[in-house]
Amino acid sequence: MVEYSFFPYSPRDKQLELIDFIQKNIEKNDLIIEAPTGFGKTSVILAALIPFARKRDKKIIWAVRTGPETDRPIEELKIINETTKNKIMGISIRGKKDMCLLRRELSEDVDYEEVSFFCKRKIKNNECLYYKRLYDSKVPYQDKPLLYSEVLKFAEKNEICPYYYQLSQIYDSEVISVNYNYIFNENISWTLRNRINFNNSILVIDEAHNLQFLIRNLNMKEITLGTVRNAINEVNEFNLDRSFLEFLNKFEKYMIKILLYLKENNKEDIPLSLKRMLEFCEYEKYEGIENKMLEVGLKIRLRRMKENKAPRSSLYRLGEFLEDAIEKSGIEGVKLIANLKDNSNISIEIFDMRTKEIYSNIWNKFYRVVFCSGTIGPAKSFADIIGLKSYASKKIDYKYNKENFLTIITEHLTTKGEDLSDEMAKKYLSAIESFLSSINENIAIFSASYRIQEKLIKYGLLDLVAKYKRRHFLERQDIQGDEARMILEEFKKSSKSQKGVLIASATGRFAEGADFPGKELEGIFLVGIPFDRLTSKTKLLMHYYVKEHGRRKGIFYSYVLPAIRRASHVLGRATRSPEDKAVFILGDYRYKRILKFLPIFSRINLKKVSSDEEISSLVSSFKF
Repeated sequence: MVEYSFFPYSPRDKQLELIDFIQKNIEKNDLIIEAPTGFGKTSVILAALIPFARKRDKKIIWAVRTGPETDRPIEELKIINETTKNKIMGISIRGKKDMCLLRRELSEDVDYEEVSFFCKRKIKNNECLYYKRLYDSKVPYQDKPLLYSEVLKFAEKNEICPYYYQLSQIYDSEVISVNYNYIFNENISWTLRNRINFNNSILVIDEAHNLQFLIRNLNMKEITLGTVRNAINEVNEFNLDRSFLEFLNKFEKYMIKILLYLKENNKEDIPLSLKRMLEFCEYEKYEGIENKMLEVGLKIRLRRMKENKAPRSSLYRLGEFLEDAIEKSGIEGVKLIANLKDNSNISIEIFDMRTKEIYSNIWNKFYRVVFCSGTIGPAKSFADIIGLKSYASKKIDYKYNKENFLTIITEHLTTKGEDLSDEMAKKYLSAIESFLSSINENIAIFSASYRIQEKLIKYGLLDLVAKYKRRHFLERQDIQGDEARMILEEFKKSSKSQKGVLIASATGRFAEGADFPGKELEGIFLVGIPFDRLTSKTKLLMHYYVKEHGRRKGIFYSYVLPAIRRASHVLGRATRSPEDKAVFILGDYRYKRILKFLPIFSRINLKKVSSDEEISSLVSSFKF
């Protein structure tokens, strides 16, 4: 019997239909759910799962991409409690970097691993008063769902450790919201596994389209030329064994050799042979040196911590890298890659492509898994990529009004090829001018890459925006969080005055996650298809996927599908509800080949043009 009593709102189009689907299928299947942004996936999925989980004494673990997003399910849980008069406990879990009060003693900023090291050592040495107070005193019980800010405020008031206090609330919570690390990062997930029986839990993966390339980012080990040079400085500073210096000097020469090769051959990256790297550095002469680096690096970290500095050691980091690289040597799907960072620096990373193999061992640890996103793509392809063997799927689409949308495919434009030619860049600018001159609304120009964006700027994109008395808002590749937020806020405000033009990359932060409801964004020009650049890394990934899935599927999964998702994210920025209106310019003739995979709102009123005049005519006649 389907139960709707935990849904806290007046149901909108197809929300009850999704509750029906979840409750009828969750008993026997993992679920793949695709629903548009703004549909209310969080509240619908919670409302469907809570009665099922309560009857069977299951917990709901809600996994999101970043720490700040963990509050969202708990905010919805609060509304469910208030509306339905239930008392369902829930907790938003954040990492030690956000929660540790004692880290304020440090004179330097620290990353997650460093603050975790700091915390463990302080507790082990009985030097954390916040941790001691948590277990030595009677802390008031909380009988309501708790957000990160509420946990922090409560802990500060009672002078207890916020991090371990939130973990203590897990036992009584029915909904636990965490970031992906607590599920997929082996060094962190034990924190949750020690307190929750995964086999008795329903795992919800929010924004599940991120999964394909998540593993390699969460567990990636990487060093730079700077890491090696800092390690050399540590050897000199602490007067360490000279064998370290001999090995590190050879390692530095090796990395400089790779750096020069990449620059001279105009390459972004290159695969490396671990065997040749170790031979160049005469590793056999220093065999086991990675263990000595870890041992000495640990002492350096402890010493720095006593000086109220970040517990950091480049020797330790290099030792970790070498240990991991040697351990994974010869594993199919794991490669060493050198990446050009800038003219004077490179990185070497352990590139792990084993998405299907790694994930398939995770899903069966849980009672059920629910995957949800607005851009999952074909369910069969998604399941194949992440190693999901049995599932039920549901795709929800709004009932869109054809008159609210116009999509134009430009048959005379393309970014195909290694680089955008000068001639094609000028053609794009001419088409953008036709678009810009025909629409008096907030618009965005998303380029397939930052390289293409830079080329358009070089040929006068910013001057073109100024020509039409518009204000531009530029996303740079190195833009930081606070500046990005300010740019977005100002761009949104411009919809009420001097209309703005957002200039961004389809691979950047503004292409996903930023909301532009109503008049805030009503036109998008997408310059090219956001395929990955055909670097050594991309080719290695395609080759591995072809071996895993066959040629047709392998290329589609590794190269085409990620580009489709990026394009879909971009188009979704202007479509937050069925009532929104938008014009989309798909600036590449190749969009005709992948059109069926793009969101339905971008296909219901489609035109193909081969001239700028046609763009102008169609956009001018669209009624906003």
